[in-house]
This record gives sequence, C-alpha cells and structure tokens, in this order.
Amino acid sequence: MGSAALRVLFLSNGGPGSAASERARRIGAALEGAGDEVRIVHRAGGRAGDVARFAVASMRAGVIYAVDLAVAPVAAGALSSLGPETTFVVDTGDSPADFLRMVSAGRSRVAAARLLERVAFGAADLIVVRGAYHQAQLGDRGVTNVEVIPDGVDLKVFRPWEDADLRRRLGLEDAFTVGIQGYFTWLPALGGGVGWELVHAMAARPDLPLRAVLIGDGPGLAEVRLLAQRLGVGDRVHAVGRVPYAELPRYLGLCDVCLLTLSNDPAGWVRTTGKLPGYLAAGRYVLATRVGTAADLLPEGMLLDYEGRWDLSYPERLAERLAEVWADPDRRAKGLALTPLAERFDYDRVAGEAADAIRATAGARN
Repeated sequence: MGSAALRVLFLSNGGPGSAASERARRIGAALEGAGDEVRIVHRAGGRAGDVARFAVASMRAGVIYAVDLAVAPVAAGALSSLGPETTFVVDTGDSPADFLRMVSAGRSRVAAARLLERVAFGAADLIVVRGAYHQAQLGDRGVTNVEVIPDGVDLKVFRPWEDADLRRRLGLEDAFTVGIQGYFTWLPALGGGVGWELVHAMAARPDLPLRAVLIGDGPGLAEVRLLAQRLGVGDRVHAVGRVPYAELPRYLGLCDVCLLTLSNDPAGWVRTTGKLPGYLAAGRYVLATRVGTAADLLPEGMLLDYEGRWDLSYPERLAERLAEVWADPDRRAKGLALTPLAERFDYDRVAGEAADAIRATAGARN
C-alpha cells in the first residue's frame, strides 16, 4: 500500500516568473506527478502582509517549503512548523549575513540576517542548498540536516542556438560579443555591481571589437549604462532587457562569451546561480571566477582568479583573457563541448531529487 498523499505548500520569495517561482513550480510538478497536492503562494507586497498571507495559507499544509531565506516565508513556515504534523523545508542558494557583510552593510543588518538564519535552520526539518560549499559551511556550524540539490535548467528548452537574423538586427554581426544574463544589482558601498567588470574591461581594450550584451533587468542596469557612458563605451553596450524563459537560449546565442563573476569570499563560495547551468546548456564559452561550482566544473582556460570580496584589478585580467579568447579560432567548439555538463542540472532530475527529499523528510517526521 502506498504512502498517503502530501499537501505541500511552496512559499515563493518572488512573484510569478521569478527564479524562486520557477523552482517551486518545477519541484511542485514532480510532486503532483506522484499524486501529491501542491499549492504555490508568491510574495505580493509588504513584508507584514506577506507574512500574514503565508501564515494563513500554511494552516492546511502538511509540508511547507520556503524558497529562499527571507523574512516572510521563514516566519510563516517556522510558526506553522510548531505543529507536530507539519514538515518545514528551507531552500536557499545564499548566505544572507555573509552577503550583507560583503557589501559593507551595517552591523544591525548583518545581525538581523544571522538571526534569520538561526531561526530558519533551527526550525527546519530539512535545509536544501544549491552547492557542496554551502553544505560544508553549515556543517562547520553544526547544521547537519542539509541536502544539496542544485539549480536547474530545462534541457527541453535550452540548447545551442544561432540566430543570424537577430544578431544582424542588433548590429552585432561583426562584433565579438560578451554577455551577462540575470538580475542587475548595484552596490553603492563598493562602487559597482553586475556588469561593472565587463564595462571596465571593454574600456581597457579599445582595440578589440567588444560588445556587451546584457540580458535581464534590475536597478543596476541603468548604473552599468551610465558607467559605460563615462568610460566612453556606451555605444558598445546592448541592453536587451528581460526576455521570456523560452527565449533565453536564442538571446544567449548572441553571446560569443558569457560571464559569471562571483566574489572570492564566503558569500561568493556559497552563492549559486542559475546562470551557469543555462550557459552550459546553451553551449556558450564561459569565463568565470575560480569560485564555487564553476571552479569544480569548468576547464582551467575558462577560469580567472578573483581576490577577496571586491577585486579592483579583476577587469584588467578579464580584458586580457577576452583578448586571448577573441584570438582563439576554436572558441565556439570549446563552448559547445560544455553542453554535456548541463545534464547534472536538468530540471527533471533536480525536481525529482527535491521531491524525493521532501517525501523522505515528511515520512521521517510523521
């Protein structure tokens, strides 16, 4: 006789279409395929209101799955998990306190983030992290109920894609294109954000036909473009905005090289991103800092050293490496050779692993 169906509530720290929502949707689909009941509730507004909505939604759930370490999902999930029959799972790809420390946030904010982590990890029956380094960090702190389930990519959607017409319409047919996909943030305390290193690298090598392709949105996008204008390379930055998930491979196909830059500190080592699986599946040549999962997967020629939390010398090293890649006639083949590495991030596989972990944890709790 099979086990009873679960009632699983996903608390997504993001709206519909966000990365948190997509992860909840994919894991939820794997659970529904086995007969479990699934509901997803998204962030909708203010923190207090979201806590209340999440708490009300949690009242009937047998499993509460909080996607991301944030106050609203953690508070609602931790309160509801006090019941003897409720299983609480926290899924995170970040260490908030380490990140805030990296961006020079005030002591009170760092302390509040550390408190949030203690509450979440103390209440959770299972902690899901995206990489082995985060699991090791938590183990050093005595947290042992941790399972690694990586970021995912839909291999039915993502594949190598070349669209010569799109490239021509954007004026990129004769350019050496370097792309970044994601949410563009800006860190005033550090004087930069996502994409700052690429803009500085372009300015350092005006002899190269470099063009930046920025795919996504966020408050940092305007700052990157202003920086490019100040450095005299504004006309070489192409911001295409946010595109639907199904269209991402087509736009990644515009990029001869894709960048993945993480800081070489605790925040960078535990922080994971869906960018890398997408770049791999799209067959792009990747240049990444020697940090975290990328350091384990990518060949030596695609890795660059990064010093500390904010490396002002990195753009110069990046520029010189881009010059080498531009001169490499085999760069396209080297990117395509990465596609088998994406199989470990196949969302069907990742979602199945998460669903199995949820069922095992709920079974052990009850």
